[in-house]
Amino acid sequence: MPLVKRQRSSLENDSDQNKLGLCGLRNIGNTCFMNSVIQCLSHTSELSSFLRSHHGSYPSSGNKDQQILHEFAKLISEMWTANVRSVAPMELKRAFSRKHRMFSDFNQQDAQEFLRFFLDSLHLALNTGSKGGTLYIDDKVSDNKKADLMWNWYSSHENSLIRDLFVGQLKSTLKCSTCGNTSVTFDPFWDLSVPLPLSSTRCKLDTCLNLFIKEEVLDGNDMPNCSRCQARRKSTKSFTIQRFPKYLVIHLKRFSGTRFSKLSHLVEFPTSARELDMGSYGSNSNSSAQYSLYAISNHMGSTGGGHYVALCKHPISHKWHEFNDNIVSDALPESFLVSPSAYILFYERAK
Repeated sequence: MPLVKRQRSSLENDSDQNKLGLCGLRNIGNTCFMNSVIQCLSHTSELSSFLRSHHGSYPSSGNKDQQILHEFAKLISEMWTANVRSVAPMELKRAFSRKHRMFSDFNQQDAQEFLRFFLDSLHLALNTGSKGGTLYIDDKVSDNKKADLMWNWYSSHENSLIRDLFVGQLKSTLKCSTCGNTSVTFDPFWDLSVPLPLSSTRCKLDTCLNLFIKEEVLDGNDMPNCSRCQARRKSTKSFTIQRFPKYLVIHLKRFSGTRFSKLSHLVEFPTSARELDMGSYGSNSNSSAQYSLYAISNHMGSTGGGHYVALCKHPISHKWHEFNDNIVSDALPESFLVSPSAYILFYERAK
């Protein structure tokens, strides 16, 4: 009989664990864009675990970025408390609006813009990097060595958990069409904002990524200055990924030119574990970077009357759920994930 009780208790505990984090966020006035992103970040395992374990460590009396971090950690802790089914992110919205005035009203906003500002505030609140100093690099060093030197210099100035989790490094190659001189630079990136093809309304994510790294011709007013020719020259520019982040955020550029038009392409993207292999987009031929999808921010409808929801994979049950403001769905089939509404894709790098 005691054995039966222990088994039942274990099953109940498993069930409770599977329900943790299935907490809706109440819409406090056109805040579905914020709610959708917060749910995706809530299911970013390392970030969510860190905030829950450090809840209460951040003073609410700090600067504006620290206030945002304090309210976010408090909100995440609430969302992952047993038997909490819905919370209102009012204090987080207030703290964020005090720093970023363009979000102070209750108009609909762009989820990707919010994500960038939000992660930047979290980074600034956690940053322990040192400021100042100048980086000098010998032109004779290899590209890989140059990349490492630039990354180490960047990391010494921008040192936070947010950088550790979300930031990668892009390699940009600029080649003069006249003299053949090649200039290589390395820059950090927080997400990949990839274009959609105009020739088709249905494509694969690979097509969008190929468009992102495709060699671009810079001519006319776009011609850069060639250091060897000492003049503006027609050039080509291309990207590859030098350093892959732990969590890869891919933004599908559905709003073309202006926010008043939207591309409703069906982009087929990998949804299964380790299914997205980014190796072919790496700077080095032996690059290997497999990713697993864990969250999606969906935008439905038009730019004028659109609505955001999140689809997130539970870290314990591994089941997908839809978070539509305060309403959380039961488990969803994987076939439900790919739709013309997908706007921001969140991938975790396989260990």
